[in-house]
Formats: sequence, C-alpha cells, structure tokens
Amino acid sequence: METNSKGPSLPGTTLPQECAITFDQVYAQYWKPLLRTAYRILQDEPAAEDVVQDTFIKLWEHWDMPHINIKGWLFTTSYHLVLKKLKQLQSIERMELASFSEPLARGADESIQANQLQLAVEACVDDLPEQCRRVYTMSRHDKLSIKHIALELGISPKTVEYHISTALRRIRQRISGAMLLLICLFL
Repeated sequence: METNSKGPSLPGTTLPQECAITFDQVYAQYWKPLLRTAYRILQDEPAAEDVVQDTFIKLWEHWDMPHINIKGWLFTTSYHLVLKKLKQLQSIERMELASFSEPLARGADESIQANQLQLAVEACVDDLPEQCRRVYTMSRHDKLSIKHIALELGISPKTVEYHISTALRRIRQRISGAMLLLICLFL
C-alpha cells in the first residue's frame, strides 16, 4: 500500500490496477450520498453526520483490507451504523417518555431517607450500654412511663431519666452524622 499527501492509496478492483485511489478521493465521492441516505432514515441531521463520520472512521481503520466494492462496503457499513443509531435514539426517547413525576421521585427519596434514618437509630440503640438500652426500649418501644420503668427495674426515676437522656443524646449525635451523609448523597 502506498501513501501520499492525501492518505493511503487503495488499489480498487473496479478501477484499472495501475490506478490507485486515496482515502480523500473516496471521502469526497461518497460522503454526500451516505449523508443523504442516513438522514432519510434517521430524520436527524446530527445523528446522520455521526453515522457518516463513523463509517469513514471504520473505512480508515480497515483501509488495508482488500475492497472489492468500496461503494457497497461504505453503504453496508453505514446502514448497520444507522440501525445502531436508531436503537440508541429510541432508547433515549423511551427514557425521556418515562420521566417520573416530581412528587413520586420526592416520595422515593423521603422513603429511602426514612429507612436510612431508622437503621442509624437502631444501630445506635444496639450500641448503648445494656441498662441504658433496656430503659430506652421500655420508654420508646413499650411506651412505659418513667415511674413504671423505675418500678420494674428497681431503679430511681432520676436514673431512668438519666438513661433516656443519655440514649437520646447519643442517638442525636449519630443521626446528625447520618443526616449529613444522606444530605450529601441526595443533593
């Protein structure tokens, strides 16, 4: 294969063997017909231009292969790229049509945030000292009064209040870190 200032030359079997054509000559001859054909199918000029450009890139990459019919190869390659582009455009169109309404998306975010928050609270409660965890659970989950908890555990009401305030303080600290992380993730 010989090269010149206008790119590599390709022996064309449709032309006499002594006449070698260059990439520039092929491009000049076929880019408009390829563009018209691609546009006729795609009805999208930038997409058709992309297909033609990709077709010539493939030709450049396969320039050394013996071409029997350059025109046929170009139009076949272009046709396959048009089909691929059509699939891409249809996929994008489907995604745009399936846009979620804002309230639905907002509700999903809130649900995820609530679940994450609940997990953070549960993890914090699990990490509390045993007596503190027991008092907090009796207060919040079992809905028992401070007096009732004190009587059941045999401790003073002030100790019950201390354990509840300790648990709440630790939960607030853990949640503030978790909320900051959630806010960063969802913004």
